[in-house]
Amino acid sequence: MADSKIAIIGTGLIGASVGLNLMARKDRQYEVVGIDRSRQNARAAKEMGAVDRTVRYLDEGVEGASMIVLAVPASAAEELLAAMEPHVSPGTIITDTCSTKSSFMRKAEEVFGNNVSVIGGHPMAGSERSGPSAASVDLFKGAAWAITPSAVARESSVRVVIGLIESAGAVPIYIDPAEHDEIVAAVSHVPLLLSVALFKLVRDSACWEDAEQLAGPGFRDMTRLVMGDPEMATGIVSTNRPAILSWLRRYQGELDTIIEALEISDEETERLAEGIELPKDGEESAGATADALIGSLFDRARLERFVFDDRIVGRQVPKDGAETPRAGDVMAQMFIGAYLYGRLKEQLNRGEQREKEAALRRGEPPKR
Repeated sequence: MADSKIAIIGTGLIGASVGLNLMARKDRQYEVVGIDRSRQNARAAKEMGAVDRTVRYLDEGVEGASMIVLAVPASAAEELLAAMEPHVSPGTIITDTCSTKSSFMRKAEEVFGNNVSVIGGHPMAGSERSGPSAASVDLFKGAAWAITPSAVARESSVRVVIGLIESAGAVPIYIDPAEHDEIVAAVSHVPLLLSVALFKLVRDSACWEDAEQLAGPGFRDMTRLVMGDPEMATGIVSTNRPAILSWLRRYQGELDTIIEALEISDEETERLAEGIELPKDGEESAGATADALIGSLFDRARLERFVFDDRIVGRQVPKDGAETPRAGDVMAQMFIGAYLYGRLKEQLNRGEQREKEAALRRGEPPKR
């Protein structure tokens, strides 16, 4: 018989994926119970082995649970906190997977005070698909998982949530709730809205029938977020409006800069070309200056994108096994040229190999 119970409220993509990871632990001494207003989702989660059993009513699911995982939209999570409060035992661990944290953590403190340990969470993983059929035990591998423990959360409770995160293959990152919402607005929520705007822009145009025929991977990649759960998206926007608006205005400013570069006039050429090296083949046109500005924008963005890919958490490795270019490699190639840099690096690698072989002959451990 199980020693304890873990309740997962919401058995969609994220909830079922959390359940699959909890169920996969061979030494587990707990029962995983799923609760979902969608009987279809609950049934599917049970059939795929994401939970031991499902229950229909909230009070039955959370009563006696040692840990409760709220895997529902942000607005729904806040409502559930108040609804389940009478049935939650003192000392229970409550965590969530919501995309916003400030409002949830305030509501949790208001409802529970210091009676339970609330450790807010947000796995930076997902899919344009939704529902338990899209769930995977590998969904969180290599992903960042933000955690925002309340001030009164017990250290032992935080360690339990950390254990859940790490066993799923994710990387826990402590962060302040307000800072989380500001940052995630830029890297998650704004891309969602931009995806919707781009698709609507083209879909509502008179050329849609032709555009539909020509749309390739670029358009599909840029608009795939439209396929997500509308309820989840609405909850995100409703609980993080100020931060989303701030980033959207900044994005609008970046677009204005690009538009200005494309609309550059002869009178503005000298002013806007300042600091940009142009071809030395005679008098430059406004169009050439605009091209230089746009080219400079692409060059800078590409370089900084390499730096972004250099990060440890969430870094993607090409399927063919080739390494992602490192930031230092890219910088060196810019200054001395890709061919010469390749030859230089080849020589350095050979030198390192010779040093390792010599150290082994001397019986010394290899340098790391």
